[in-house]
Amino acid sequence: MSKYVEVMVDVPVEQVDRPFTYKVPKSLESQIKVGKKVLVPFGRQRVAGYIIGELEADEGDFEFAIKPINKILTDFTFFDEELLKLAKWMSEYYQSYLISSLKAIVPSGQTKIKTKQIVKLAHSLEESKKLLDEISNRAYKQQEVFAFLIDNPEIGLTNTELADRLGTTSGIIRTLINKGYLKYVEEEVKRNPHSHHNFRPTVPLAPTPEQQVAIEEISIALEQDESATILLKGVTGSGKTEVYLQAIAKALETGKDTIVLVPEISLTPQTIARFKGRFGNQVAVLHSQLSAGERFDEWRRIKFGDVKIVVGARSAVFAPFNNLGLIIIDEEHETSYKQEDHPKYHAREVAVKRTELLEAVTLLGTATPSLEAYHRTETGEYKLIELEKRIDDRPLPPVELIDMREELQAGNKTMFSQLLQEAMIDRLEKSEQTMIFLNRRGFSTFVQCRECGHVMKCNDCDVSLTYHATPNILQCHYCDHKERVPHICPNCESKYIKYFGVGTQKVEEGLKELFPEAKVARMDVDTTRRKGEYERILSAFKQGKIDILVGTQMIAKGHDFDNVTLVGVITADTALNLPDFRAGERTFQLLTQVAGRTGRGDKTGEVIIQSYTPEHYSIQFSKEHDYKGFYDFEIESRRFASYPPFTHIISIVISDQREDKVIEVSNLLSDIIRDKLNKIDDEGIMILGPVQAPLSKVRGQYRWQLLLKGKDLDEMRKVNQESLIRLNELSTLKTIKVSVDVDPLGML
Repeated sequence: MSKYVEVMVDVPVEQVDRPFTYKVPKSLESQIKVGKKVLVPFGRQRVAGYIIGELEADEGDFEFAIKPINKILTDFTFFDEELLKLAKWMSEYYQSYLISSLKAIVPSGQTKIKTKQIVKLAHSLEESKKLLDEISNRAYKQQEVFAFLIDNPEIGLTNTELADRLGTTSGIIRTLINKGYLKYVEEEVKRNPHSHHNFRPTVPLAPTPEQQVAIEEISIALEQDESATILLKGVTGSGKTEVYLQAIAKALETGKDTIVLVPEISLTPQTIARFKGRFGNQVAVLHSQLSAGERFDEWRRIKFGDVKIVVGARSAVFAPFNNLGLIIIDEEHETSYKQEDHPKYHAREVAVKRTELLEAVTLLGTATPSLEAYHRTETGEYKLIELEKRIDDRPLPPVELIDMREELQAGNKTMFSQLLQEAMIDRLEKSEQTMIFLNRRGFSTFVQCRECGHVMKCNDCDVSLTYHATPNILQCHYCDHKERVPHICPNCESKYIKYFGVGTQKVEEGLKELFPEAKVARMDVDTTRRKGEYERILSAFKQGKIDILVGTQMIAKGHDFDNVTLVGVITADTALNLPDFRAGERTFQLLTQVAGRTGRGDKTGEVIIQSYTPEHYSIQFSKEHDYKGFYDFEIESRRFASYPPFTHIISIVISDQREDKVIEVSNLLSDIIRDKLNKIDDEGIMILGPVQAPLSKVRGQYRWQLLLKGKDLDEMRKVNQESLIRLNELSTLKTIKVSVDVDPLGML
């Protein structure tokens, strides 16, 4: 009997969605394990892959000769059997290739251990002391270096570092190495992304009665040998983070590891400090601002049990803990928990599945739960715990709604209502701070010719270009295409070019004109591109160096500033105009979260929301901080229209550079699906489309869309999978891309 392995090869060939069998050479048998990365022959090339299974067999059991693996590429495993099961579930649930799911789990980018050459004694300490006498007194610099290392044998310095420390040259040290007194030793360099931070230790706070109940309920769940999902619904400022911290402490007491997921935009030094301050070096951090090397070193600390807690963005749900007991998802309603590339997984669903496999606990926290999560508490799938009061019984801030149509009629043509202007003046006089929110970056939304109506659009995407005043350019926010601002219309050569709409940059400029003495700053994707800028702006704001902070949703999440007593929303209608059944939900969540940024300290807060449709139910309910009222209204609308959570949706987007081919394939796939639905006679599954996607062209690719809608997701996936296989058999258009999104969060 010989040993064989099943390997998922990492090749960009879409049809290869199965493992391949390779023979294990005798010399490598002891090193074989599921999760290791290997180099294998594949066709005429050698490619990397991951071991997903082991088997023993006779050579005669195979119809053809089995090639041996070439090399094992890592000493460690990238995943274990539990994470492999999770990857297989993801590929099945989200209809993606297994190699895509595995690559979502393993660390991306650099996976090499960083080392440096340090100078050490070449002999034992006793021998080195004897050898010191052999060095000529005339070579006093050599004597000094050698004596220093004898006195400090544990020190690890490179040639250059040692020379600088002792005020000598690298040549002196090389001479001692050539003579055999010293030697170079490879030492691992651990890249610590937070080495420059000094986190102040904190102690557990005395919980409020509501927090105490929550902590006890979570503790009971942690002690039971079964999986559980708990939704912690707490108003903004009710102390959800302290509940997380004390729940983690309970998990540590039972010897269990914890994963804490926060939205990428909330992964601020302030957030990290809360966990590092309480648990110190037991915490690793994973997020996109780290270099590939830093991410890999943090991943290895988790893998080898050096830490018990990981705080990170979406992909941290795959942290390779060996004894996972708790996954916390903060702001569970956040759309950033949904992966946009394949596999298009939702971190909440993956977390719930992972804790189910491990009989662990998932804790979801938010002031504004997603409708799916709250509905599951009503069906008994999740347990609901509520924190209805702010810490110290601080009141929720009053919200004032301003109808901007009336402002316009009264002669106010600026983007700031009279009330908001007066409130900002009041805060400046009191040395209090203001946050101004607008979910649209740039200076103007679009640029249009007033004579012929031509709108400046991106050639590769079916969207208008956004004007940015600094630098003076038009930019596409989908493909990042940039071009100069035209002085005359490219369509009719008119000089009458006008800038329409409002972006964060324009708001910033407007505030500087209104309040020239005020310190105004802006925080959006454009101002935080450079590493550390995000931290710098927030730090300056916390220290009172900024009076008014303008921002996109980056400023709406999780920040805690005691001196912020005013929040202004420039226009609450932005998301409402999107062709998406979740538009009302997103608007309510965002407005409620933004409103929660004020009145968190001893000073009372105020919120002013400007809108052109203030009568909309999502805006009205957010004014009252009334989640239950909003939920009851919205859930009935979803029930009536058969939208999630009462049905599932599978979105299928067909794209190519040639629109005629996209339409042809879309119609062909539609016919295949309809034919299958007729044969199974399932009236519970609907097919909608094909139609042009709302974003009909992105990065030069034309896009058409089909939707499958129904209650039986297993049957829907089966129909879709079989239809795509049939499409592949019938269509000769191999350049066509078909993207499947199960349970999409957006319909664009």
